Amino acid sequence: SVMVHRLEVLLGLLLAAACTRSTWDSGTRQELLRRGALDQAIRDTFAASLRELGQPDSAVGLRMLALDSANTTWLRSAMSSRGWPRPSVVGQDVAQAAFLIVQHATDAAFQGKVLKLLEPRATAGEVSGQDFALLSDRVAVHAGRSQIYGTQAIIRDGRVILNPIVDSSQVDARRARLGLPPLAVYVRMLDSAYGHRPNP
Repeated sequence: SVMVHRLEVLLGLLLAAACTRSTWDSGTRQELLRRGALDQAIRDTFAASLRELGQPDSAVGLRMLALDSANTTWLRSAMSSRGWPRPSVVGQDVAQAAFLIVQHATDAAFQGKVLKLLEPRATAGEVSGQDFALLSDRVAVHAGRSQIYGTQAIIRDGRVILNPIVDSSQVDARRARLGLPPLAVYVRMLDSAYGHRPNP
């Protein structure tokens, strides 16, 4: 009957949630938080060197690449047995740490796989519009395509230069649908964070 079917679906969802909760145990969540903090710390160091030197510090860049590679390997392995750490199950801070690692992953195929996992969750509001836009654009740029939301840029001679954008006249409308500020505001934020300020 319809009632029995609904009950089976509900039990299946509860079981899936319980399995996800138990597999992302406290120790694994703490490790994910630790790795997310390291991801941000090395990027803060990298950004500070960019502002100071006007160009990337190659030693910091190599350390960042090694950290990203180790984090990618760890998260790919953790997800193979646990799935994606949904914020409703593991908490927003843990899910955000996972997103940061994916965003900076050294494996483009892994990023593409996670993007497919996150797309329906973004539509359902379980993934922020900003996170979805960042990963979507990162995957596109790595594949040699133009980005959709204008989140990806390079630093050249101390200046922020956006990667090519699909139908750039409509980018602010696409950004607004995901709750993002207009592109000009975003570029000013990037320039403030990463642009070079010569010493007086």
